[in-house]
Amino acid sequence: MLGIGFALAMLVAIAFLAWRSTQGFLATAAEVAISREILETEEKVLRHLMEMESARRGYLFTGEERHLPGYEQARALVWENYRLLLRLTFEDELQHSRVTELRALLEENATRASEEITARKERGFAGALELFRKPESDNVRERIYALVASFDDHERRQLSMRAEVTRFIGSATTLVIVVATSITFVALVAATWNVFRDIGARRRAEKALAEQANLLTSVIDTMPDHVYLKDAKGRYMLDNRAHRHYLGVHQGETVEGKTVWDLFPREIAERYAADDEHVLKTGAPVRNREEPARPAAPNVDWLATTKMPLRDGSGRIIGLVGVSTDITQRKLDEEKLRQFAAQLERSNAELASFASVASHDLQEPLRKIQAFGNRLKAKCSAQLSEQGLDYLARMENAASRMQTLIQDLLQLSRITSRAQPFKPCDLGQIVHEVLGDLEVRVEQAGGTIELDPLPTIDADPLQMRQLFQNLITNALKFQKPGVAAEVRISAEELVATDYSIPGAKPGDPLCQISFTDNGIGFDVKFAEQIFAVFQRLHTKQEYDGTGIGLAVCRKITDRHGGTIVAQSVEGQGATFIVTLPAKQPIVNS
Repeated sequence: MLGIGFALAMLVAIAFLAWRSTQGFLATAAEVAISREILETEEKVLRHLMEMESARRGYLFTGEERHLPGYEQARALVWENYRLLLRLTFEDELQHSRVTELRALLEENATRASEEITARKERGFAGALELFRKPESDNVRERIYALVASFDDHERRQLSMRAEVTRFIGSATTLVIVVATSITFVALVAATWNVFRDIGARRRAEKALAEQANLLTSVIDTMPDHVYLKDAKGRYMLDNRAHRHYLGVHQGETVEGKTVWDLFPREIAERYAADDEHVLKTGAPVRNREEPARPAAPNVDWLATTKMPLRDGSGRIIGLVGVSTDITQRKLDEEKLRQFAAQLERSNAELASFASVASHDLQEPLRKIQAFGNRLKAKCSAQLSEQGLDYLARMENAASRMQTLIQDLLQLSRITSRAQPFKPCDLGQIVHEVLGDLEVRVEQAGGTIELDPLPTIDADPLQMRQLFQNLITNALKFQKPGVAAEVRISAEELVATDYSIPGAKPGDPLCQISFTDNGIGFDVKFAEQIFAVFQRLHTKQEYDGTGIGLAVCRKITDRHGGTIVAQSVEGQGATFIVTLPAKQPIVNS
């Protein structure tokens, strides 16, 4: 009886231990399932973040809005998976706090991305590039990846602990089965059932991981940039289609296991290997390194390469991630700009040379023509016929106009060649000096000048004097016959709201000066033509001049980073509006 009772007791104990073992397996399996779902969701968040980054970069570099729907869809999926993470980690206080912290980083990352997209829309590639180069964006993404890495590490440690628990329960169950031979068959069936269930779960997890790996490969294959991963020894582990095309790798072939020494000429391989070693040993990234492409690359001459260290859960560097962008077109544009600048410099030099010729070689013979014309008129006018005197008068008029034209051209060329440094200028004082010089002309025109207070700005004083004199003279010249000239000069201090003023950016102070007259005006279709050299709307018999005065005004405002525009209705006067930056980058006190 004792033996039966002991056997029954053993049977009960074994049954209880088997039940507890089974419950432990079930509880652990449930926790493992949750952990695996958390890891899968975390992987989706990272994948969608990469999709966002790919679409955003695509738009910033190309400006094509076909990238934006992909960006918005990826961003929606990021937040959908974030909310799922929030629910899955509700009972884990540490992980839940990390998910909460992740929200702030995701919002900051989305905000910076939106700012870059907005800058690309409003200011083009240059504006977006200015934001894109700021280190804050990379810092946010690095903090996201660091947070996700710590999150992932925690979950994997949890999985490891649960695996240890599972192994302990399995060992205890196996020991009980070995000791209790009377229930070996039952225990074996239970253990086999648990093993098959675990194998099924593992296979499902492996299948899910394989699908995620395939999806990751598909995502990076859609990126136009060259993306690749290397291990700690500099061997390629993974790359995308664009990188293989750049290397000339045929379809079906792979670069896995190869190094730069296998794929590039020696001089290029040495440089790439040095960068790899720097990243792998120091952990310091290489950012936007501009470098020549491999000689055999199809239509690619220059690359901008970034290399970042790849770390495991413990922070140990296990490899690197590289991204190379084709900047061939940008380099071509920079070279065109350099050539254009050189051409402009040569043109300015030629203009300065012309100014020298005009001031010496051209004016000297002209003065002789005028001098001998005056002598001829003084000494021989009695011997000349009426027609001869007319010819002489025409010659003198032509010489006088030629002298005025040469002086005006010389004045136009000196705006740049003899420019003075910018310094604070009291525009009110300058315009009073100009009006003092023009006092006789104002009286002859029977005109009045109404002057509002003018501010002090950074400018070239001589050129400001020239600008005021030309515009006031222009207003007095083109008056209606029999009507007294009325000119009003007013000023307004503004703040730039966009980039329409070349020398100012949004938020910079501006000075806007208006010159309004009651003269003959002009057709608005000529509002730009009048600022071109030698462009006149009237004959010399109607109004004197060379057609250079307003061209000088345009060149002065251009040099000061400002604008000048004309507004008019024919027969109803004209208004010239000069807008200048109040502050210049370099000012001499």
